[in-house]
Amino acid sequence: MPTALSRPGPNAAGNFRLSLSISPFTEQVLSTGLVYTDGIDTASTPQELQQLFVQYGSNEVYARIATTLTYTVGSGDQSLTRGLDRARLAQSLNLPFNPELGLFNIYGDVSCQPPPDFHDYPQLQLPGPWTSLTIDQMVPILHSYGAIVAQEILNTGVQVRIWDLGNEADFGVAGVAPQPLPGACDDTAGGPGWYQAPDGVDPAIGQMSVQNLLNMPDAQRIAWLQAHIWPYLSRMLAAVADGVRSVDSGARFSTHVSGVTAELPTQAAAFFQAMNDGGYSPDELGFSFYPSSSSQPADPLQAFQNTVTAVHTQLARPVFIAEFGYPAETVTQGAYSTWNFALPPYPLTPQGQAGLLQYLATWGPGAGISGIRPWAPELALPGWEPFALFGAQGNTASARPSLRAIADGLASP
Repeated sequence: MPTALSRPGPNAAGNFRLSLSISPFTEQVLSTGLVYTDGIDTASTPQELQQLFVQYGSNEVYARIATTLTYTVGSGDQSLTRGLDRARLAQSLNLPFNPELGLFNIYGDVSCQPPPDFHDYPQLQLPGPWTSLTIDQMVPILHSYGAIVAQEILNTGVQVRIWDLGNEADFGVAGVAPQPLPGACDDTAGGPGWYQAPDGVDPAIGQMSVQNLLNMPDAQRIAWLQAHIWPYLSRMLAAVADGVRSVDSGARFSTHVSGVTAELPTQAAAFFQAMNDGGYSPDELGFSFYPSSSSQPADPLQAFQNTVTAVHTQLARPVFIAEFGYPAETVTQGAYSTWNFALPPYPLTPQGQAGLLQYLATWGPGAGISGIRPWAPELALPGWEPFALFGAQGNTASARPSLRAIADGLASP
């Protein structure tokens, strides 16, 4: 048996959202025969694994939810059916639920934002293909979708802590977005050539690409987004939020942007200000943060701290780290094999991974951080295993010290 971690005391997180949650990949990993352990208990089912997370301060369950009802393709099951499974799991463990309505067919992020697929919702009558619609035609459909899905979730009896809308929404959602990065979403959006320009909304959108946006000077990029994406995005997110509120009058909302915007304080503040000005005022401002992903900026931690200060000060709302990943060893394979830029003084070791998480939890509450979600903490399979909070050897995934690092950080603010 691996060396056991010591467990933090009850209610280690307090009101901090310690979102140690099973992910869309849990069943996929467990199907390989992998068993999780912290040296005290083992977990071989989703419920057992979530219960193990609770021992280290976890106080919510998360699910990313696509518009598709059932799982079809992709590396993680983000269907509504799986989302409802997660809601029932949260309810059975007396934990609050955090659903993320992605507004894409199967998957989307900052690199690609496919349109929704509403074929599983016969009550939603579209006047034409989604990308042919005007924004005025999209808004009532999104409102109705928000109400329908929210009611399905609430019917499980779960308490929803906060509703997330979109996933890495910097450059748009729901197909109202520029051309994707090459190859992005090809595996979940119908193969190469899936992109269709939303000309009914704004013909300028389809003439732009994510790559060109990334290559622009910051001021030029922000100006283009302010003119051609963010006004429509705020209306779309506001429509979904209003739909959710029609069945959950006290609903709270969050939306998160990518690790790119997380390290650009001016862009981050401009994004959330544009949402606010357009009628969508999220209660928490979310970010992905993957500090080892690039050599720029030179100090990603300081850049992110500057961003948190900027948005928290300007919008007077808490900040949630909606996705966090930092490798415990050099990444040698898969899509993230270049994400090896160590952040001093946190080497790419289990101790370095734990140290950075602990620092964020120590610094965060006083800076306006409301919580942290380590992304896919159980995904101890090749490609993501260095980022997981478990190290796999054979059929056993043993907890790294990072599993309790957030609770440790919260204990010493």
